[in-house]
Amino acid sequence: MVEKVLVRWGPAMMWQLVIFWVFAGGLAGGFAVCMLNWMVRRVRRMSAKRLAEAIPDAAQILLQDTGANFFGLQSLGAMQIRGNGGLALTASGLYFCMLVPRRNLEIPLCSIEQASLVRSHCGKTVFRDLLKVTYRTVQGGTQIVESAAWSVRDAAGWQVAIERARRGG
Repeated sequence: MVEKVLVRWGPAMMWQLVIFWVFAGGLAGGFAVCMLNWMVRRVRRMSAKRLAEAIPDAAQILLQDTGANFFGLQSLGAMQIRGNGGLALTASGLYFCMLVPRRNLEIPLCSIEQASLVRSHCGKTVFRDLLKVTYRTVQGGTQIVESAAWSVRDAAGWQVAIERARRGG
């Protein structure tokens, strides 16, 4: 004969259940943080590799950020693909390599008109400074003024470095 055991849900059992779910939630949150950290490190490694391929002489790089977030080109408007990648400043220009989709943007230093700090670009607003670069380019046989923006670690430092490189300092 099988004996049935009745479990009573008293205050002690409720506290054990609460402690279990707090512990399980902590484990899940810790795992999510670890995965996010791994993904960020991987994106930075891939960006550094792409920049090294594009600019083989590392001595040419004045400043770089392997975790730059591209906010797009002004001429393409709000409905465009944005993405992460590596941004590098050299004595000859600004170079960005986006990871997905695999795309490069090269802006010669002589065509840059201004580097500024903004909080929004192409319809996307953030609550930190973005590096915005306004430059001249040829599109469809016509010279136009274009702008691009990135979220980088030290946007103010990038602005100063670009302006200094433009002046030849």
